[in-house]
Amino acid sequence: MMKKRSTLEVLRHSRHDWLNRLQLIKANMSLGRWDRVNNLIDEIVLESNHESGLTNLHASMFAEYLITFHWEPRLFSMEYEVIGEAGLNLSDYDHSLYKWVTSLFSQIETAVDKKAENHLFLSMHIEEKEIRFFFELSGIIESTEGLSTWIKNQPNGFLVEDSQVSKEGCEMQIRFS
Repeated sequence: MMKKRSTLEVLRHSRHDWLNRLQLIKANMSLGRWDRVNNLIDEIVLESNHESGLTNLHASMFAEYLITFHWEPRLFSMEYEVIGEAGLNLSDYDHSLYKWVTSLFSQIETAVDKKAENHLFLSMHIEEKEIRFFFELSGIIESTEGLSTWIKNQPNGFLVEDSQVSKEGCEMQIRFS
């Protein structure tokens, strides 16, 4: 289950993240790299919009897991985006989504080379009555069999529409309705 964090711990992590961002902006300002400053601000705004879209799905466990993913040591980095109007209420499916994504991420950590630079990009496309997940994992996958087996054994409500697994990465498209 999810780690229960105190309010102070959440504030500490959040403050740390924001201070890192501000330091990047300040460093680039002092170097006169105004294009980079503008790009950093645009990235922060975009990331905040995606975070807002995620929280608007009303799946708090699922959203919290993705938002706080980098607060623990991981064998891969992860970024996500939310595309579409977040009018979909997934509160009834929150626990299922949380279990599903933690299972996938656990499988990825088991499959990837622990010394490689592994990165997962997750794109969530919100539609009127469903959500589509597009996963793109790049890096080195040592255990393609385990990941392929996980993809084939999806629980009810999750339909794999496309998947490819190789030693260099994995792509999959999964529809949840």
